[in-house]
Amino acid sequence: MNRKEILERSGSPGDRLLMARVLDKIETVKKTHDIQVSDFLDPSQQALISPVLSQVPGISFLWAGGYLLSERRRLVITPDYLEPDSSDARLEVLAMTGSPKFHNLCHRDYLGAILSLGVKREKIGDLIVAGDGCQVIVDRDIAEYISTNLLKVGRAGIRVEKVSLEDLRLPEEQVREIFATVPSLRLDAVAAAGFGVSRTKIAAEIAAEKARVNWHVVTDSSYPVGEGDRISIRGRGRMEIDRVKGETKKGRLSLVLRRFY
Repeated sequence: MNRKEILERSGSPGDRLLMARVLDKIETVKKTHDIQVSDFLDPSQQALISPVLSQVPGISFLWAGGYLLSERRRLVITPDYLEPDSSDARLEVLAMTGSPKFHNLCHRDYLGAILSLGVKREKIGDLIVAGDGCQVIVDRDIAEYISTNLLKVGRAGIRVEKVSLEDLRLPEEQVREIFATVPSLRLDAVAAAGFGVSRTKIAAEIAAEKARVNWHVVTDSSYPVGEGDRISIRGRGRMEIDRVKGETKKGRLSLVLRRFY
């Protein structure tokens, strides 16, 4: 496919703009033989771009986010005679620690404090929140600015220091199995069962663009889902359809869901 065809198939205007930027970086790599690095991209953006990258001759690439299961990652593109390395992604880890007030802070508090400095979201990777603080993966070029200027999160005074990737504290994810029956494999029915709320409430949240299936925003409550699909609702967390066990005697579908906390 040529550039025009790729952009026409990229979906929304935002997706086309993102794809155009990536194609520009690919052309720069081919012309200058220099390594190019993207901003941090979320899983849906990665899913959009990866199939195109694998079809482009003359380049190599990798995704780097600081640890194996990172969600937000930077794309590293090199000429095909070079082996891209995660060190090319120019990642820095900042550790934020402070007073006991930190025990009541959440992901949104830390992210909001960083963004209030005028830092763009695309310069920030994953935030790993623990009881005594937070570690955040950022673009190396803005690490010094954040560590110098971020003095508070909410009302709590903090200390910010750079730490190595080896000292990154990986998030501990808790998983609970949920056994449920649903009338169909519609998104609203499965999400309502997994998150323990009414279908009416879930349907309203889906319509408000709060739902993602496999990292893509879905606004149709009747959207079909199946085994292996990951469903997230902003403000509620995420879950996965582990197994569809079959029909019950009453004609409902028996599911095993995995809820992540």
